[in-house]
Amino acid sequence: MEVQAMENEWQRISCLGDQISLMLPSGWTRPSDEVTEKKFPYHSKPQEIFADDSISRLMTFNMLEKQLQNQQVYPAIREIQKVIVHMYPESVREPARKIASGIGEAAYFSYITGGVKEDCGHIMFVIPVHEKMMLGSYHFPAVQLNGEREVFLEILQSMQVNEDTEGRKQ
Repeated sequence: MEVQAMENEWQRISCLGDQISLMLPSGWTRPSDEVTEKKFPYHSKPQEIFADDSISRLMTFNMLEKQLQNQQVYPAIREIQKVIVHMYPESVREPARKIASGIGEAAYFSYITGGVKEDCGHIMFVIPVHEKMMLGSYHFPAVQLNGEREVFLEILQSMQVNEDTEGRKQ
């Protein structure tokens, strides 16, 4: 992660092998290996993870080898939403929708799951980057869904593709 200039309590970072840059709230960093193991206790972990100081808000990014173009983002997120609905019936709070991001078409949906201390809100999203699927997620306390959706949308709008990294492998 390369941290660049701060802009009004936001910081620009580069991730996924410098393929993209985006703005995150000030103070967000990569969590320690210990925290990562606790939050993602399975074999396959996200390629990039960023979190606030309290680790109550997390954002993940994965660059997949799956091809994805702008016209495919909505069908792709709908398929992901179907999987989530199968696992967590009636959890979707905001159904799949397509929107413009800083780097082209994007699609996302939000859902709520029960947590040990409190319910958790999640936003899953896909964006094509160099015609490959970037799959991301944003996690936060469910009671903050409306405010966190706005933060998520700002992050999405701030995304930029670093063109000189096209073709780089992860």
